Amino acid sequence: MNQATQAQATNTEAVQGEALPFSLGSPVLDQRDTTIDQANAAIFYAIGNSRGISPLVALPDDFSRHDVENYLPARIRARGTFTAPYMNDFVAYAAQHKEDGASVFVDADNITATAVLNLGTPTTPGHADQLAKLAPKRTAAYDALRNITRSPQTQRDMAEFLEDWLPYWSALHEGNPLMQGQAVLAIRNLTVEAAIKADHKEESLSASRSTFESVKASSEHTLPSLIIFKCKPYPDLQEREFALRLSVLTNDKTPRFQLRITALEEHIEQMATEFAVLIREAAEDQIPVLIGAYQKAN
Repeated sequence: MNQATQAQATNTEAVQGEALPFSLGSPVLDQRDTTIDQANAAIFYAIGNSRGISPLVALPDDFSRHDVENYLPARIRARGTFTAPYMNDFVAYAAQHKEDGASVFVDADNITATAVLNLGTPTTPGHADQLAKLAPKRTAAYDALRNITRSPQTQRDMAEFLEDWLPYWSALHEGNPLMQGQAVLAIRNLTVEAAIKADHKEESLSASRSTFESVKASSEHTLPSLIIFKCKPYPDLQEREFALRLSVLTNDKTPRFQLRITALEEHIEQMATEFAVLIREAAEDQIPVLIGAYQKAN
């Protein structure tokens, strides 16, 4: 029996008598070519006949895999990630490219959503690498609001913020409406006064001394105690009303202003609920929508 005949007999025994999905071709004289044919036969057999068993085969360490998909007329399968800032575009893409088992997973806390378009089914699982993501950006007004409330601001920065976003806010002082111009002037003309008071007491058997320092911020105009800021936080969400408490910090002779959004956590929770409801309504009867996150295991 010659070398080629022996190689073909060995491959036939390896697949337990079943026919190989390809022809080994003409007889070869190089033992290395025969070994490669045997390896290819083992791979094709393992993939084609695994029947749910993990298709693992033992191969020499000096073999390496090469992806030749780029040289084919078309890709073997669709895979990639589409990211959209708007809900309508996200839902339209997901509905157009969905495969069996496709589902949308909504991360309500972070106001994002991911559609796994080739998730597959329990009996025929997919590769789960064809995705569509919805990542809406904050509106310019809401982004400016979150930035200004992140840290204390100087008089100039606070006044300029209010002047830049005049159409979005109104001011109150102890529950009464305050004109926007007066509110801005009060911030620009704020002064800080520091006073030191020293007390000395001498007795026949004891003596005491104490020093008190007080800092007072005042303005010729009435300072707002509350600012109401109205804006859409994200393009697809409704307009919301944010109540901001204004505090004056007088740790030094240069005053600083701190804006704080009241009940911010409640706002975030309500926005998350609204976001999830809108996705369900937009994707109704097109693709299932679930609250949660999906992570593919290796």
